[in-house]
Amino acid sequence: MQIQITNGIMTAVINSYAAEMKSLRDENGNEYIWDGSQFWKRSAPFLFPIVGGLENGSVEIKGKMYQMRQHGFARDREWTVVHQAADSVTLSLTEDEDSLSKYPYPFKLTLTYTLEGHTVKMAFNVSNPGDEVMPFCFGTHPAIRCPFTSSPGSVFTDYRIEFEKDEIPTQPTLNADKIIDRSARGAFMADSKTIRLDYSVFEKIDTIIFDEIHSHKVRLVDGTSGKYVEVRFDDFTQMGFWTPCKDAPFVCIEPWNGCAAIAGDGPRFEDKLGVRMLNPGEDKTFTLEIDAAGCC
Repeated sequence: MQIQITNGIMTAVINSYAAEMKSLRDENGNEYIWDGSQFWKRSAPFLFPIVGGLENGSVEIKGKMYQMRQHGFARDREWTVVHQAADSVTLSLTEDEDSLSKYPYPFKLTLTYTLEGHTVKMAFNVSNPGDEVMPFCFGTHPAIRCPFTSSPGSVFTDYRIEFEKDEIPTQPTLNADKIIDRSARGAFMADSKTIRLDYSVFEKIDTIIFDEIHSHKVRLVDGTSGKYVEVRFDDFTQMGFWTPCKDAPFVCIEPWNGCAAIAGDGPRFEDKLGVRMLNPGEDKTFTLEIDAAGCC
């Protein structure tokens, strides 16, 4: 089911399947989210209860091995709409027989989209209704159009990512088995606050991964016009930047708690980098905001 919300300035379309935002347009008709029409079938999925892939597709939970596909299962489920207003919508997802066969914990996920000015705000709550400690990872994966539709003369390589704070200037790479190697690092930043977008870098390393992140916001900036989209996030410990192939007109800006399998980490879920733990009855909220005011 497609759900449209608007505040008269911005209009968003949310698909109840995956609770995924499929469109974000401003009052001038400029589109900011990739529509999944080609290059990559998704637009802005959420990653739960893992981020990235597992070594051999399996993870140890409570002494037993479980199989799980890359990024978990929340992005491949129909969510329930629990509340809707003109400028907001709330959706939820809980465990089912299939999820318990992959991840043996009851859970409740609640996601609220709200439009304020030129910003879409996403509040994602993870709740543990069970009677034992629940480990989980959670990530975001919005694909931001690049070039901007309001910058018809610019190209992908005109753009840069600007961080709020200085970041570690080297990033981990993937080994021959496609496992993250934190000891073999590459320098993919122009300086400690800047990544210049270049398809050749993504063709080489797939994803620019930050195994530690200090910033709480980044800007995607068109170097030709100065226009920008700002992505703000709270309480995330890792981050990734990805585009699937040369000529794909978008870049994914991905705050995470967790990441793909890391060399030497072992099979246990609770040993994964970025994993969070919720005690019985506890919940945790993560926020993500996409602000298009800099393009207006």
